[in-house]
Amino acid sequence: MNKNILVMLIVITTTGALWYIIKHEKPATNTEHWLLVGTNSDYYPYSFIKDDQIQGFDIDLINEVAHRLKKEIVLQDMPFDALIPAVQLGQIQIIAAGMTATPKRAQRVLFTNAYLQQDPLIIISHSQKPLKTVSDLAGKAVVVNEGYMADLYLSHKKDINLIRLATPIEAFLALQANRADAFVTARTSVKAFFDKHGHNEFFIAEIPGASDSYSFAVSPKYPTLLPQIQQALDEIQKDGTLTMLIKKWHLQ
Repeated sequence: MNKNILVMLIVITTTGALWYIIKHEKPATNTEHWLLVGTNSDYYPYSFIKDDQIQGFDIDLINEVAHRLKKEIVLQDMPFDALIPAVQLGQIQIIAAGMTATPKRAQRVLFTNAYLQQDPLIIISHSQKPLKTVSDLAGKAVVVNEGYMADLYLSHKKDINLIRLATPIEAFLALQANRADAFVTARTSVKAFFDKHGHNEFFIAEIPGASDSYSFAVSPKYPTLLPQIQQALDEIQKDGTLTMLIKKWHLQ
């Protein structure tokens, strides 16, 4: 991989402080005028750090929701696997982190309707050693980002040496170092990088019938928030704001 490209990947996905707060200090108890939002800033373009701020599609979207609810955002950055326990306990009210609703997760949290759907899962492999199907992954070392849809999807497949890493940059580094034969992820998570730098070093194959979708997760401790957030999302979709944000972040 070109060294400059590798540096760009690191810049895109590098995280800052574990607990990063936007706009205001976290209020102690009163949430009447606040939305306590948890995210994981390792998942470009949904949530990532640039210029010492957490940015991304999900961040723009939840800020728009908050604006329509006449609330302010308090954003907490944490490991992806800490998000659901935190929202279950009511330490945060909402997860905005490119999260996919699954039946298992729905037993623990409340999900909005998906605001993005049909984001296909793809296999990224070395161009000189292309892997074209899930069957080709048998016996191979395959990287996924821990907790995301590709991880859940491949966990049910046999004979794959699954390597769970936290970030896309770690996945690309593993490919570069030949510690992995493939990286399976949702297309949008790597689209911006490939759009800018091309993918001549890689072979990309879409997995038929396997796709990701994204929803906000709401704490069961704050059940009245769910219909409020859903109504705001419905309005955002109807008036074209969602389409504008999708275009801004090059998700189509």
